[in-house]
Amino acid sequence: MEERFKFLDLLKAYAVVMMIQGHTLSAVLEPEAKQTFFYQFLHILRGLTAPAFLIASGCGLAFSLCRMKNQKTQDILKKRITRILPILIAGYFLHLPRFSLYQLLTQTSGEEIAQLFQCDILQTIGWTILILQVFLIFIKEKRIIISSSIIVLLLILYFTPAVNRSISSPNFLTQLLTTKFGSGFPLFPFSAYLIFGLIFGLVFNEFYARIEIRRLSILIFISGIIFFVFSFLIKLENFNLFYFRTGLLLMLISLFLPFEHKSGKVLDFFVIIGQESFLIYIFHLVIVYGSALNKGFVYYWKEELDTFTSTMLALGLIYLMLLLGYVWHHFKNRKPVVSKVLRNTLFALLFVEFVTNL
Repeated sequence: MEERFKFLDLLKAYAVVMMIQGHTLSAVLEPEAKQTFFYQFLHILRGLTAPAFLIASGCGLAFSLCRMKNQKTQDILKKRITRILPILIAGYFLHLPRFSLYQLLTQTSGEEIAQLFQCDILQTIGWTILILQVFLIFIKEKRIIISSSIIVLLLILYFTPAVNRSISSPNFLTQLLTTKFGSGFPLFPFSAYLIFGLIFGLVFNEFYARIEIRRLSILIFISGIIFFVFSFLIKLENFNLFYFRTGLLLMLISLFLPFEHKSGKVLDFFVIIGQESFLIYIFHLVIVYGSALNKGFVYYWKEELDTFTSTMLALGLIYLMLLLGYVWHHFKNRKPVVSKVLRNTLFALLFVEFVTNL
């Protein structure tokens, strides 16, 4: 299966738009305005963005397993590490308290170290895929992968409260596991969404070749409704929210799936946005929250702007980020060598600055 599925890119494009508006409004909108029904509704939609990215990443892993099943293990590992390493580097770069290796080693406080090791969406994607890939070296049978993944997913959700209670101090490992010390999306419970994406992708791959798109989208929509309803029936901590989010996202996927074999300017535009979601994710966070190199919206207008101004700022940033993703996509496709040189030169300059800056 060589094709790239449009529904995954559309899912990520949806997540990109919701993510930008959510982060921008959360950062700059005054507290009183956050009590409105409309903001709370947007907040619920924003809550789907991280699970959407994680499920899409899990699906991508599943589809790559199908494509690379006849390749050597060492080649698979090499490709996987090559793709995951930039994700992890970007994730930890966004949490750097100081853009200086010397200062990081000699002047960093305990709080800043805890900040550096915080686990957000990129770290969860990177570490979960690497851990899964280790197990997938030894497990080749698809049915065993699916059944064992279901067990691991349920165990992660079940033991999340116990993990949170058992951790008492922040360090590299504990920051990967709990939200107690500032991590936004630790492995417990958020790796469960990526594992769900792996399961969904493997099952989807089996049905895709045998069932027409329309019937398949109906099956996925019904599955989403079942998950959604079940979320209100189950009382176990973490399980209800997991089923609530995955149910809504399954219904959303079912709406995107019929576009799989269609084309058009608007559709193709959002497919491109989904493909460039990694770039957009990094740039919008740097603009909204800042980094070790710059100050963001939150520094200048933290919860100070009214509804109209905040909305205009969010819409402006959405437009800017979509434009960035679209332009970069076409540039790197038309000038692949030049784009790689520019990208690698930027990385090299940042690395030299980080190492030599005192």
